[in-house]
Amino acid sequence: MQKHVIFDMDGVLVDSEPIHMQILGEVLQEMGVNLTREYHFTLVGMGALMMWEKLKKDFGLEGKPADLLEAHKAYFFSVIGDRQIPKTEGVSELLCRLKDSGYNLSLGSSSPVKLIDIFMEKAGLGRYFDHMVSSEHVARGKPFPDIFLKVAGLYDISPDAFVVIEDSRNGVKAARAAGMQCIGYRNANSGQQDLSAADLIIDDFRELTTTKMNMFYCVNE
Repeated sequence: MQKHVIFDMDGVLVDSEPIHMQILGEVLQEMGVNLTREYHFTLVGMGALMMWEKLKKDFGLEGKPADLLEAHKAYFFSVIGDRQIPKTEGVSELLCRLKDSGYNLSLGSSSPVKLIDIFMEKAGLGRYFDHMVSSEHVARGKPFPDIFLKVAGLYDISPDAFVVIEDSRNGVKAARAAGMQCIGYRNANSGQQDLSAADLIIDDFRELTTTKMNMFYCVNE
């Protein structure tokens, strides 16, 4: 059978959660809210509009969540060009191993399309992926399964042909809701995420040998 892997972006392909926290903190500070690391970790992997709905509710912010999101995006894109976005350690080698072994690779992220394009250009990883799907392409972001089901639809194959790699509780929930197997990647910068629903949890991409990846597909054959 064909082998498909969907990568989350933030915290999996690029180690970007610290910069997300920094910029969101700058936006919220202008609104009189001090963002803590612990609170930020509850937002990791969440769809952007859902995040601002939560922020508005939790902090009593003025304005509509959609307008707050647009202001956040405008500020983010005005400053992101000067910020460094490091690739996650070992991810380039993993992508090469999978491509060389005939895997079909896609990206499924809660981030907006423009940000995906920027991060993939900065990291030089976009060439590995057949499809790059954003929460902007679907009705609901993670923890709902829409992003991953959209990827399966683009290939026109069953969701059970996919393995998802995620670093957040919201992402793992989305993968399982889509009927896909999931590898949880522990990234310290994503906080102590509950990845217990994943089929496999790793701390280092070097653990994902081709032999170990192939085991996921033997189950379905």
